Amino acid sequence: MPFFFIQLADPQLGMFSFFSGLTEEEIEERRQRGINARKAPKVITGFDDETRLFSQAIEAANRLRPAFVVVCGDMTHEPEDEDQVGEVKRIAGLLDRGIPLYWVAGNHDAGNTPTPETLARYRERYGVDNYSFDHGGSHFVVLNSCVAFDAADVPDEWDALVKFLQEDLQSARDSGCEDIIVFMHHPLFLDHRDEEDGYFVIPKERRSVILEILKAQGVSAVFAGHLHRNVYASDGELQIIATAAVGYPLGDDPSGLRVVRMYGDAIQHDYYGFDEVPESVEL
Repeated sequence: MPFFFIQLADPQLGMFSFFSGLTEEEIEERRQRGINARKAPKVITGFDDETRLFSQAIEAANRLRPAFVVVCGDMTHEPEDEDQVGEVKRIAGLLDRGIPLYWVAGNHDAGNTPTPETLARYRERYGVDNYSFDHGGSHFVVLNSCVAFDAADVPDEWDALVKFLQEDLQSARDSGCEDIIVFMHHPLFLDHRDEEDGYFVIPKERRSVILEILKAQGVSAVFAGHLHRNVYASDGELQIIATAAVGYPLGDDPSGLRVVRMYGDAIQHDYYGFDEVPESVEL
């Protein structure tokens, strides 16, 4: 039976404030790295903008009644800021109890180079970081892509992620699931599987490992965030979808959410700015 879910990415409470305080030189340095920072008309403090936007996302979910909501990482800008974390959890708690919410680890949650300490902190706040669940005949896998991005300080975690992914996908296929979808924070690539390493994607060394596992098991799509803009790519039948931010935009796409419709033999998805979210979702 068809169903739909809502994907959110990068609420990142505190990012408006952080970017509003950048100098012209700091903004230009980020633009050179492909980060479309903007000069703010005034210095912003707190996280009122992110509170408003994340609240809009949760309100939309409560109205639309998806099968579930998934948040693809970067819940806060400063993981040490307990006020930011507390506000994220407060707003998430407004989601109707009948709608499951799934967290995905982002680099602002678990670290650009995760350590045992940052991973322990993430797991205490948001739960396990590599896991899976089923709905409507489809199988969904959540991966901590921060470990895939840089496992220098936690090599055992990378080994555990690969083992989990191999065993979980094989089990899903053995059970006869219709579709397999993967959620992670970093996209595997932006254009093609052999593109060069960079801040926005999983390095080729570990990207190739993940891709081979996904393709061997016929995974349909990977939904990610991290870019704060929408980017679409593919590797054969595997779709790679990076979704723009709930919070601070870094491209032309407005703050918003993605609605993903699951039909068993097909997946359809649409991104909506918060001013464009429909009153209902037709299947």
